[in-house]
Amino acid sequence: MKTTELTRICREYTAELVEAVKNEKNDARLLEYFEFCSRFHNYSFQNRILIWLSRPDATFVAGFKAWQKMGRFVKKGEKGIPIFAPMMIKVKKGEEWDPEFVAVTEESSRPEDEILRFKVVYVWDVSQTDGDPLPENPDVMSVKGELDGELLPALEEVVRAEGIGLNYVNEVLGGGAAGVSKKGRIDILSSLDTRQRFSVLAHELAHEMLHGPQLRRRLTKKVKELEAEATAYVISRHFDLDTKAPTYLACYRVEEVDIMASLDRIVSTASKIIRGIVRQQIEESLQRKAA
Repeated sequence: MKTTELTRICREYTAELVEAVKNEKNDARLLEYFEFCSRFHNYSFQNRILIWLSRPDATFVAGFKAWQKMGRFVKKGEKGIPIFAPMMIKVKKGEEWDPEFVAVTEESSRPEDEILRFKVVYVWDVSQTDGDPLPENPDVMSVKGELDGELLPALEEVVRAEGIGLNYVNEVLGGGAAGVSKKGRIDILSSLDTRQRFSVLAHELAHEMLHGPQLRRRLTKKVKELEAEATAYVISRHFDLDTKAPTYLACYRVEEVDIMASLDRIVSTASKIIRGIVRQQIEESLQRKAA
């Protein structure tokens, strides 16, 4: 498949997703997208759309050779999932190229410029392969964890690594809320159980990371709440935790908001937090083994 054709498909499906989000009867479609993103948070928006379009039930994908290195092989007749892969190429000064999927590097004074192009490559889901069992490695499959023993302490470390103060308090300022975040500080009710603490902390951390001074002023309260709720939802679903669906989905239909930019903020922020939690889990595991 050519890059231009894949680009067209990606654009069309993105437009369909936006329309689905605007349609009051399609909240389930948006939740399905968030659920999918919890498994593929590391991929670009375009590649998430392409994998979702080809195999919405996918859990872990890799290229043909990558599967071979893991001792697995693609089953005969299985169709690959087309995605975009970056590649650096050199072009002469003044040479024309399609800027659609090309980014020029900063060094532009040389006779030849290095530019970033995207080519089509194919990946296969684990369900399309056979062979050796997958190694239990965070780099291969999603890390799951016991909430009491691992996930909450790891999330707390992510908060501190972001330079954000964390306090468990008897009463949250303003009353009625389980947690609040403002100007690099998060307060959480100490009376919450572990599962509630994780959910509320993920929500408040999302606020701190998502909504800097500019966005805090520009976005409505409902949109900010949706983005924080949805970010916490993606994080929780990634770690296989049961969680309630975001309750502000309808704001996408009544507020003036760039839906694609909002969805991208949600997933990229969730991805950063997920990676931070996994990194903390790995470090804790290594420390236990070394002890």
